[in-house]
Amino acid sequence: MSRLFAIGVVALALAACQSPQLTTPRGATPQTVSQQPGDVPGMQRCATSGDVKAVLAQERIEGSPAYNMHATEWEQWKQQGATDAYFAVFGASAADCAAVSASGTGAPQGGLMVGLVVEFSSTKLAAVNYRRDSTLMGLGPKDIRFIELANGTTTFGAATGLGPQSMTGSGLVAGTNYFVAVWQNKRFESDFMGYAVADADANQAVLNMNRRIP
Repeated sequence: MSRLFAIGVVALALAACQSPQLTTPRGATPQTVSQQPGDVPGMQRCATSGDVKAVLAQERIEGSPAYNMHATEWEQWKQQGATDAYFAVFGASAADCAAVSASGTGAPQGGLMVGLVVEFSSTKLAAVNYRRDSTLMGLGPKDIRFIELANGTTTFGAATGLGPQSMTGSGLVAGTNYFVAVWQNKRFESDFMGYAVADADANQAVLNMNRRIP
């Protein structure tokens, strides 16, 4: 459990290397692509959700030990072409949301679904960043390594249902089920982690997110 929540606020690629001229319609944003209430039935949106700039500002105000690392990561991602990002956290209860706040215990008793969607200025830059294996807000390809070290199941490429540049994984760690996904579709790179939720529910949420990228 400590692996997931040590970051303080916990709250995840390319459909093919397409021409940079093929851009995503303006109506799609990181917030509209991220998890929605209909994707996570029975869960509630946590207050730690929000635009990455607002999340970082709140971390700074609350004195989160993860603030400096997260702020540095976001500056690096912007240098690689990131223009916007949205961090969405859903918990099974208000207590689970409170547990993963900067001042919480970091040990929720119920389920969580955490997602990060980042928009880049072009498909090409999003694809390049995906291949860098970078971390942002504690989420990234290292979560797949975590699943592999736990002897979980991993899937790569088109078999994930998320496109050629994608990876998913799931496994039990200390009796708790984890589901992670990292993928890039058009101008968006997305990272997702489900904690103590069924693989089928977490996978459906991820597929729903991907379908909202036109």
